Amino acid sequence: MLKTSNTFIKKATLQRVGNKLSQELNHITTTEIPLAETEEELLKKFFLKSIKSSLDLMKFTHHINLDYNIVYGDTSKYFENEISFIEYSNSVLHHLYEKSNHPQIKTGELFIIHFQEVKFQEILVDAIGIFKIENKIDFLKFNQHNNELDFNINKGVKLQKIDKGCLILQTDRSDGYRVFSIDNNSYDANYWKKSFLDIEEVMNDSYQTKHHLGMLSTFSNTMKDEKNTYVQKDFISQGIKLFNENEIITKDLIEQELLSPFDVVDSYSKFKSQYNKENNLDLEENFNVSTSTLKKEKKKIKSQINLDTKIQIKLDISEGDSLKENIEKGFDEERKMHFYKVFFNEET
Repeated sequence: MLKTSNTFIKKATLQRVGNKLSQELNHITTTEIPLAETEEELLKKFFLKSIKSSLDLMKFTHHINLDYNIVYGDTSKYFENEISFIEYSNSVLHHLYEKSNHPQIKTGELFIIHFQEVKFQEILVDAIGIFKIENKIDFLKFNQHNNELDFNINKGVKLQKIDKGCLILQTDRSDGYRVFSIDNNSYDANYWKKSFLDIEEVMNDSYQTKHHLGMLSTFSNTMKDEKNTYVQKDFISQGIKLFNENEIITKDLIEQELLSPFDVVDSYSKFKSQYNKENNLDLEENFNVSTSTLKKEKKKIKSQINLDTKIQIKLDISEGDSLKENIEKGFDEERKMHFYKVFFNEET
């Protein structure tokens, strides 16, 4: 979906945003930062590698009207050459500062970058990156003077993963642009994506795949035979198999191939209605499976059976038939205990 091998940085600014509640001061820029070729390459990889780890395609929104979204409005003005890059950077900084009004929100360095030649869905577009760096580590810097070595202890970050960031693509302006966003800190979940950016998921195949699979996984934990963990794991395993084997998922396919064999058609229908309402979801009955999203979401589903005898059984829930054929659950009358019987050819 996103290719950046030929992408380069056209403009960049570096600022610092404080915590408004603590009355910390911002560092406002008046000039763009010059970048040497090696610096540009390292920063480009650092920022874009982190962004590309996000598969959720987002867009700007607002509960009244899209034009009231601050970052959307400023970005539109910059793309339309109504404001300069410095004006744009300072406006974004000010808006972020206004939203930094919780005691847990950290001061951080703010990079704002104009990228060119970003390939999105096979189309070349410009993009704006907004990246906040919060967590720093101590590191040693060694110096040599003639035959003497010494060192300094400084603070910095590894060029591996950013704390918060977004990439705004210059496409689909009337529908809130297209945005990729990441937030690797959990202590202020609504601060970045909701309060600052105010973005929501684009309802594409990835959205449908992610939330349908999440709904099936949540439902499996509420099935009537709730003390039989194997039944729950078997259900979600068969669900994943259904997604793996079909490019298009339909309501009839789910009912016939997954729900009917477990006799949960009616209970799932009631659960689905409540689940969509509670999570504010707009799910379609028929959709195309996003293979990249399916691969990512499978990793989030718990695949382990925990027993009170301190034994754990880890299952590969992506192999539905293997799970059904090679594990059995029973009850030993003599010991008055449940047991699992596992079949295999050899240890690997």
